[in-house]
Amino acid sequence: MQDNKQTKKLFSEFDPVSTEAWMERVKADYKTDDPLSKINWKTGEGFDISGIFRQEDLKDLGYLNSLPGEFPYTRGTKTDNDWKVNGIITESDIATANQTAVKAICRGANSIEFNCKNVNSTEDLTKLFKDISIEVTQIVLVKADDFNALLGFISQYITDNKIDANKVNFVFNTDLFEFRTKNGQYKKSFDDTLVNQIKFVKDVIKLLPNSKAISIKGDLFHNSGATVVQELAYTLSSAIEHVELLNGNDLSLEKLLKTFSFRMAIGSSYFIEIAKFRALRYLFAKAIESYNADLKHEAKAYVLAQSSRWNKSIFDPYVNMLRTTTETMAASTAGVDIISVDNFDEAYQNDSVFSRRISQNQQIVIKEEAHFDKVVDIAGGSYYLENMTDTIIENVWNLFMEIEEFGGYSKYMEADKIKSEIEQSADKKLLNVATRRLNVLGTNQFPNQGEFMLEEIKKNLNDNTAGLSLRRATEEFDTLRLETEAWEKANGKRPVIQLISFGNVAMRKARAGFISNFFACAGYEVKEEENCKTIEQARELANNADLSILCSSDDEYLEFATKMNELFVANGEKPEVLIAGFFKNTDAYKAVGISDFIHVRTNVLECLKSYNNKFYQS
Repeated sequence: MQDNKQTKKLFSEFDPVSTEAWMERVKADYKTDDPLSKINWKTGEGFDISGIFRQEDLKDLGYLNSLPGEFPYTRGTKTDNDWKVNGIITESDIATANQTAVKAICRGANSIEFNCKNVNSTEDLTKLFKDISIEVTQIVLVKADDFNALLGFISQYITDNKIDANKVNFVFNTDLFEFRTKNGQYKKSFDDTLVNQIKFVKDVIKLLPNSKAISIKGDLFHNSGATVVQELAYTLSSAIEHVELLNGNDLSLEKLLKTFSFRMAIGSSYFIEIAKFRALRYLFAKAIESYNADLKHEAKAYVLAQSSRWNKSIFDPYVNMLRTTTETMAASTAGVDIISVDNFDEAYQNDSVFSRRISQNQQIVIKEEAHFDKVVDIAGGSYYLENMTDTIIENVWNLFMEIEEFGGYSKYMEADKIKSEIEQSADKKLLNVATRRLNVLGTNQFPNQGEFMLEEIKKNLNDNTAGLSLRRATEEFDTLRLETEAWEKANGKRPVIQLISFGNVAMRKARAGFISNFFACAGYEVKEEENCKTIEQARELANNADLSILCSSDDEYLEFATKMNELFVANGEKPEVLIAGFFKNTDAYKAVGISDFIHVRTNVLECLKSYNNKFYQS
C-alpha cells in the first residue's frame, strides 16, 4: 500500500531570513551602524575572523564538495578518523625505555616514540624492541646521532628476526633544516647534510617502503611563539624545499612524497587548531599540485600532532591536563594521523608513572569513551570553521609566496627573517600575557598562593639556543615566583603585601580581590584588613608590611592618604604605599606619599619584576 504522507523539511514553516535582515538586527542589538568592528575577532595569529557567517559565505569554497580521503584533503587523508595513540618514551636508558614502552602498549598505545641517543648497535636495538611487535606497533625514532647508522641496525634486526619489512611503519625524526633552525648553524656543512639525507631517504624507500623518512618540524615555529600563519607558511616552505632538494637524485617524486610526515604542535585555541590542521593538508596538496599536477593525489600530509610547549606552566601544573585535553580533542577532530600528549608536568619534571599514565589515558578516553574516532571531519560544513580554514589558507599562501619570491626557505632562514619575524610575534604574545590581555590560569590569573614548586624542579628551565628560542609563555612569571621561594628558603619569610581596605564596600572588595590576585602572581604573602576604620590602624599595618595598597573608591582615597601621610611624617616613617585604581592626574596623590597606582592597564610582569628587584637585591 502506497504511503501518501508527504515529508516536510524541518523548520520549513519559517520564512528564510536574509543577511540584510540579520545585519539590521545586529546593528540594533549593538546600537551601532558598524557592529562588525565590535564582534570581529582579532586573533593575533596573523588573520582576523568575522563575527557573523552565513551560508553564502561558503559559496566560493571549491573544496567543500570533496569527501574525506579525496584531494585536496581538507577533510582528511583517510576515510575514517582513527589515529595512533603515541606513547612518548623520553628515557634514553635502553632497558628502562623498553620496560616503559611495553607497559604503555599494554595500556593502549599503538605507537611508541623512542629516544635513540644510546642505540649504537643492532644488539642495543634488539634490547629496545624486546617484547614489542614492530609489525603491529608503529615506532617513532628521535634523537639518533646518526640516522643512517640507525637504519642499518633496523635492517639487520628485521633480517635477523624474519620480519616482513612491508608491515613495519617507522617514523624517523629527520629534517634537513632542524638543526640549523634551532641552533643558528648546521651540525655539518649543508652539502654534507644533504648528501646524508639523500642516502637516508633512498635507503628507507628500499628497506622500509611504508615508513616515513622525513619529518618536517613545524612544531619548532609554534613553540617559539610564531603565529598560526607563520607556523604553516614556514612549514610548507620547508616541505617544498625538501621536495626540490631531494627530487631528481635517483628519487622519484611519487615515492618521495610517501616518505613525508609533519610534526606539528597543537595550540590551545580550539577552533583555530582544528582549522590549522585542515589548512595544512590543503596547502601541501595544492603546493604539490602546482609542482606536478599528475601527483596531486600522492600529496597526503601525514601529521604527527604533539601538545604545545608554549602554553604550559610550572605553577598550578594540573591545569596543563585541561590544556592537553582540549589540544587532543582539536587534533583528533581535525583528523591527524598520530597524537602525542606530553606529560602535564613535562616543563619541570622527568617522566613518572603517574604523569605518563595520565597523558596516555587522555587519548584513550577521548577515543574510546567520547568516540571522537567515529566521525570523519566533524568540522565539515560549519560556516565558522570552513571560513576560518579558508582564511588561514589564504593568509598562509600569501606568506608562502613571499618566501618563494625571496628564494625559498633556506635563503629566508639564512637572512634571519624567520627568526626575526617569529621573535616579533612572540614579543606581542608575551606582552599580552604580561598585561593579562591573555589569561594563563594559575600563572598570571588566580595563582595558588599556597603552592610551592622550587623543590619540584628537576630540569634545566632555560634551553634557548642561537637559533629559534624555544620557550614557554609563562617562563618569566615562573621566574618571579621561584625567586620568591628561593628568598623565603634563605630568609625564612616572603615579602608581605598589606591591603588596607576601607570605605565603600563594593569598591574596596572588588579592588582588594584584584590586587590580591595581582601580587600573588609573584608569590608574595598577601594580607588584607577588610575594613580599616582608623588612620592609626592603617599606619600600624603599613609599618609591618613591605608594601601597602589602599583599596577603596576613587573619591575616598585622597583624604585618607593625606591623613596617613601626616601621621607618617609626624613619626618620621616612610612606608611605601600604593593605590588600587587609575587616575589621569596623580600629582595630588604623589604629594601625600603615594608611590604608584595599580590598575587593569598596569603591565603585571614589569611591575612585579621591579618589586622583585627591590625586595631581593636591596
